[in-house]
Amino acid sequence: MTTFKSALGICGLSQQGAAEYLGVSIASVKDWSRGKSAPPIGVWVMLADLWGRIEDAGERAAEQITPEDMDRRALNNVAADDGGDPLPDGADSAAGALAVLSAILDRNL
Repeated sequence: MTTFKSALGICGLSQQGAAEYLGVSIASVKDWSRGKSAPPIGVWVMLADLWGRIEDAGERAAEQITPEDMDRRALNNVAADDGGDPLPDGADSAAGALAVLSAILDRNL
């Protein structure tokens, strides 16, 4: 697995979602994911910015989560946003997952 493909995964982006978010063709995303070619630095900057937004959203949401009091089904469906522009599809779920894991870790459950 390439680092680029892993970055898409931690940002919650499918290849199609990444193409839309990055404003590139799906063929480019597939080539970068397979390591056939290297993404430009500007693409890495956009992903780093998105990851920062996911972290911010996850941290804010984690402060609101009390995992010990929540229904397990609710914990499995948390989505978070950073309060600014909506996160791309999938990134809101990545932020929600970060929030749940952070809340659990912070409370030593």
